[in-house]
Amino acid sequence: MEPLTLVESVLDNLPVAVFAKDANDDFRFVLWNKKQEEITTVKASRALGRDDYALFSEESADYFRSVDKAVLKAGRLLKVPEEIIEGKNGQDIHLRTVKIPVIEEETGRRLVVGISEDITEQVRSRAQLESLNKNLVDANKELQETQLQLIQAEKLESIGRLAAGVAHEVKNPLALLLLGVDYLSNGIDPDDPNVDTILAQMRSAVDRADRIVRGLVDFSSQRSLSREPVQLYTVIDEVLLLVKHELTRSNTSVEVSIPRDLPHVFLDLSKFEQVVINLVINAVHAMSESERPCLEIRARSESLRDVVKNQGARRYEVFRSGDHVVILELVDNGCGIDNNDATRLFDPFFTTKATGVGTGLGLSVARKIVQLHGGELHVGDREDAKGAIAKLILPTKVDTGKVGLSSKTAK
Repeated sequence: MEPLTLVESVLDNLPVAVFAKDANDDFRFVLWNKKQEEITTVKASRALGRDDYALFSEESADYFRSVDKAVLKAGRLLKVPEEIIEGKNGQDIHLRTVKIPVIEEETGRRLVVGISEDITEQVRSRAQLESLNKNLVDANKELQETQLQLIQAEKLESIGRLAAGVAHEVKNPLALLLLGVDYLSNGIDPDDPNVDTILAQMRSAVDRADRIVRGLVDFSSQRSLSREPVQLYTVIDEVLLLVKHELTRSNTSVEVSIPRDLPHVFLDLSKFEQVVINLVINAVHAMSESERPCLEIRARSESLRDVVKNQGARRYEVFRSGDHVVILELVDNGCGIDNNDATRLFDPFFTTKATGVGTGLGLSVARKIVQLHGGELHVGDREDAKGAIAKLILPTKVDTGKVGLSSKTAK
């Protein structure tokens, strides 16, 4: 096979379009392979010896000519921005093109050689992927909104359960205020040593009532999850204040063991209080038959070791060995968990309580809130089989890239 024939055969069998223009002859085409014919639907017999203006629209030809001149001026290979030409049946064809200047040694003729790859299918696939991704983002956003609505619905039920207790707790400071007002209404004797004490008690009563009411208002507020660094013991203090009436009414004693020097955890206070309140009330109900109901709330920090990844689970976040976490545990001495219920505890609408006492959304929503915080919630029997234990594992670092979360830095 003659050398020229061999080159032409190779060019015609390439999967890319190859063309060349003679810059010394008004950029007329001198090379036009089979793939170029296929892409442009223009035969080589019609293209050779003609320029862009004879084959394409004036707008396209102007663009091609400007690129050709830029290639000659640069004197090196240039990547052309993605091009779109009209193909068969008026359909757009997307091309990825590079052009390079070539000078024939014998004649000194300057050529502009172009190589174009048809990326139409890639562009279409990319567009489909972008569309699917947008649909996924929209669906995920809708799911987040639904989750927040579910969390809010469960919160409203919790508020209903706490309302009587909060009202009772507020009555005590109000009664103290009323006694103080009655005492002072009889006249104030500057030498009365009780005045300062009564005023201090009244001020304390106002602060306590304000704290209880403000806590309930903050707890009931509806907003997107917003995490900030907090000390865990402050959260437990607020929760115990809100559920004090429930604990008193059930004669439940509480033992709290939370070191003050624990690392900060990043929490949405309102949402996380909802989790702990739910777990406390569940524990109170589980200890209804206990002679001396006792709830132990304890926490510790540790570095996880030998974490086994659950390859089959679709988890929001998988802890890794070496991660630093804070572990919060609520331990009761109640009836424990029936073996038949153990695998269904987190199923939506599953409940062991009597009709009207609970919706069965509590633990399901609680786990979702913990997962949105990048943590894990486990509920099971105590090792000594004398009650149940709820274990929350919380990260001490926040990933602001998590969907649906925002964070505030400590000031």
